[in-house]
Amino acid sequence: MNKTKKRFLTFMMVLCLMVSLTACGGDTSAPPDSSPSGDAGDAAQGESYKIRFATNSSAADVAGEGISQTGKGMIYFCKEIEERSGGRITTQIFTDGQLASSTQEYIGNAQAGAYEMFMLNCGSWADYTSAYAGLNIPYLYMDYDDAYAVLDSELRQEWDALAQQDTQCIPLAHLDIGFRQLTANKEVHSPSDMKGIKIRTMVDPIQMACWEALGASVTPVPYAELYTALQQKLVDAQENPPSNIVSSKLYEMQSHCMKTNHNFTTTIMAASPVFWNSISDADKALLQEVWKDTELYVRSLTSELSDGFFQQMADAGTTVVELSNDELKEFQDVAKTIWPQIEEQMGSEAYNKLVDFVLDYQSKQ
Repeated sequence: MNKTKKRFLTFMMVLCLMVSLTACGGDTSAPPDSSPSGDAGDAAQGESYKIRFATNSSAADVAGEGISQTGKGMIYFCKEIEERSGGRITTQIFTDGQLASSTQEYIGNAQAGAYEMFMLNCGSWADYTSAYAGLNIPYLYMDYDDAYAVLDSELRQEWDALAQQDTQCIPLAHLDIGFRQLTANKEVHSPSDMKGIKIRTMVDPIQMACWEALGASVTPVPYAELYTALQQKLVDAQENPPSNIVSSKLYEMQSHCMKTNHNFTTTIMAASPVFWNSISDADKALLQEVWKDTELYVRSLTSELSDGFFQQMADAGTTVVELSNDELKEFQDVAKTIWPQIEEQMGSEAYNKLVDFVLDYQSKQ
């Protein structure tokens, strides 16, 4: 049995054991009403209601068939939940950070019931649930199989349960958006080339520490403001998965894209506790089932889509730079110097459990 089949079977087995710890339609124009989208009693009785979904994805990314893995995943979820509920559950996506822009806003607004579902990068959620920092360790995951092994393990179940405990929000899926890459207005082949570059990162202590160690000057910028920050030269470089670079057209402001593959990234799809506590057990099970299928669907797209995104950048005039193994090792060696900081953030027990798991998995491949 090949690794892909084993990954799929393991994933299904784990998800079947997971305990219950959930948004798309085309209207992305106006803010939601201040009133709840559906009465709790109506939802519990199986009556119709709408799921409002808060995301920083662009409107273009959730139009038509979508662009990125996240966009395609949201579209898939929306179509499937409406179909499987017989049209009883509808969705509306609010894009471009309309309803929230910071980690604190996404979590806080969800806790208050301002919307039913939202998406948040795993590194951002680590501000609340330190275990999620384990999904964001630079150069721990060398390929997709390494990362999927963790996502299909009991570690992921433990982290999701902790996230619910920490925030009351309910993680329902981890959509794989690929490995993060560096873009800049010059060619970069080593950490020494990063000296003097102002790079945008998320407000994520791991990423910030990593790029500082690599020699860059770090400037956190909200994702919705990143294109403008590049355009106005507030920052010289940025790092994101290829899907984000293309869907937000960041390549228009950058002459080079370096295949650094420095971080694996997931976007966590989660439900508001106010919403989750208002719906029936049957609807909870339905939402979990559809998100499970969405996660598998997105995985099936990631590798091929990433190759296509690099080609789109090249076609648009961006120089895509393949780093040699020796060059990548330079980045890896420097990035690994911040691993002790991640251990401190996660706690030694959780950190060692994860690293031992991944290294053991890698040794058996």
